[in-house]
Formats: sequence, C-alpha cells, structure tokens
Amino acid sequence: MAKSMGKTATAEELAELNTFLEQFPESKKMYQVTAALKGSAKQVDTVKQKDISTKLEELWYKIKSSDKNQGFINDASKVKPLFHWRWAAAAVLVLGMVGSLLYTRKLRLADQAARLVMHEVRVPYGTTRKLVMPDGTKVILNAGSTFTYPETFAKNTRDVTLNGEGFFEVTHNAKRPFLVHTNNLTVKVLGTVFNVKAYNNDKNIETTLLKGKVQVELENNPEKNIILLPNEKLLVTNNEPQTRPRAGNTLNQAKVEYQVITLPAVKADEVKETAWLDSRILFTNEPFEDVAKQIERKYNVQIVFESQALETEQISGLLDKESLQDALRIIEITTPFNYRMDGKTVYLSKKEKQN
Repeated sequence: MAKSMGKTATAEELAELNTFLEQFPESKKMYQVTAALKGSAKQVDTVKQKDISTKLEELWYKIKSSDKNQGFINDASKVKPLFHWRWAAAAVLVLGMVGSLLYTRKLRLADQAARLVMHEVRVPYGTTRKLVMPDGTKVILNAGSTFTYPETFAKNTRDVTLNGEGFFEVTHNAKRPFLVHTNNLTVKVLGTVFNVKAYNNDKNIETTLLKGKVQVELENNPEKNIILLPNEKLLVTNNEPQTRPRAGNTLNQAKVEYQVITLPAVKADEVKETAWLDSRILFTNEPFEDVAKQIERKYNVQIVFESQALETEQISGLLDKESLQDALRIIEITTPFNYRMDGKTVYLSKKEKQN
C-alpha cells in the first residue's frame, strides 16, 4: 500500500494489491482512507479530506504542546508543513490498522480452532464424574457414560453429545441454546436442570426435567417437538440393539415411540431418576433386568441371567451403601434366586421352589 501511494510499486505489485483489496473489502476501505490522507483521493465514502486534515492538525498541535516532547521538538520553524508529515501519519495509520486486522484475524482463527478441539470423557463402571463446561454449565456423568464437548462453544449454540446418563445444570443464555445430542433425540434448553439417561443397551431413553423448560426433538420425527415442564419425564423407545448376554434370544430393532409421564410428588432425595447422584439405586415394580443394568454400573460387574423368567420379575427396593453381596441378598428376600460369582461376572438363576 505504501509503495502504491508513493508511486514506486511495480505493475506486478499493483496487480497483487488489487487482488488482495477485492478479496478483503475492509482492507480496501482502509486503503482508501490512507489514500485520502495522502491527497490522491478527493472523497472517500464517509471520510472527508477536510475532516482528516483537521484531526491531524489537532494531533500535531498536541504533540508540539506536550511537555514530554519539548526536548525532541524545540523549534517550531523546523516543523515541516502538513503535506510532508502526512506521509508519517499515513504510515502509522496503515501499520496500526493492518496490525489490528491481523490480530483480529488471528483471534478469529484461534477461536475457530478451539471449537474444533473436542474433549471426550469416558466414565468407567463403579464411578461418576463431575465437569464444568466452557460456559459454566455443570454436568455430572454416571458410570458407563461417554460425553463429548468442544474446547469452546460456537457463537449460536452450545452442543454436547451424550451416550449414557448425565445430570445438567445449564447456565442461562437466551441467545445460545444448550443442545444435548443422543442417538435418537436432542434436548434443547436455554437454562435449566434436567437428567438425561441414554445408554445404548437400555430399552428407553429418559429425559427428566426438574427445573425450567426443555424442548426435545426426535431424530426420526424432527417435525415433532416435545416440550417438557418441571417434574415431567419423557420416555423414548431406544432403537439401539440390546447387548445384554442372553441365551438363545435374538432382539429386533424397536421403533421409536415416546410417552410423557408426570413424576409423583415426592421429596427431592426420593426422586428415583436422580438417586444415582447419591450413589443409590431406587426401583419400584421394575423388571429385574432393568435394575440389573444399574447394579452393573454401580458395582462395576457384569450380570448374566441364566433364567429368562427371572429377567421379567418385578422388583422394588433401595440400594444405598451396601456391598454387592448384600445388595443381592436384599433383592433375594422378595425374589428368590441363586447367584454365583466368577471374577466380575455374576450369574443369576431361578431358585426352584422346595416341597
């Protein structure tokens, strides 16, 4: 740009400059401003030559009047006319604006790179994990969960991906909704408290809302948006294949269906959907096979049913700080069964009635 204004640029350099200015309109405007300072442009969009000269004259007057510069400029007669030092001002302006442009571009590229950096958190069985997102949102992950989130959220949305179970306290931001993506649905929130249970090997995906409001979008039915209010739970049939070991039984892929349930009015510490936050398992008339999955995650074991009839037994109870053996004995009181352990694998079989 300096060579162009000084009429020392070659034809090749001018062609290169013109190409650059066409690609970056903001730089073209900057070039026009500096050209106006030199006097080669009579009028520039919103910047008038007279106004520029007046501002520069005022600036030059302040420099001459400054005590700090008295030792440097001690003879007003040596000061060159405005036309001659206008080049210096133009050079300073060019360097400042180019530097600002490059710095802003660098920050923008760094921000884009940060959004491409993804963190994946895997929580092993027998443990839970607490996280704080870049926006301050708090997340607690249950055992057996995989959670993915970016180093920096995008400008318009805050996207995370969950395979497993997570409890969210989302920082409110009306302009940037928080999106939790699972295999079959996406939970969209602005600022609220909710729990999402989306394990691949569970029959259902559960979204339980405790505070605020959420919108759930079904993957196979995107035009259907389900709004949940506090103390409501959404059940969506999981179309992922089940993985529990089972002899001689092939499971078909289920269709996606949903149901909204109102939670019973109970104390906060008696909500079974969030009992896992206190390392508890609360179950009421649930199939043994569903409770077994929760036992696997809590105690870091694998449970194998040797009797299909035992899987469908409806059981109720509360497991808190008991050992695995004590937990099995508690269930055994109401549902007779035999168990044996081989390392971290627990085999369950139906106990035959005695005459």
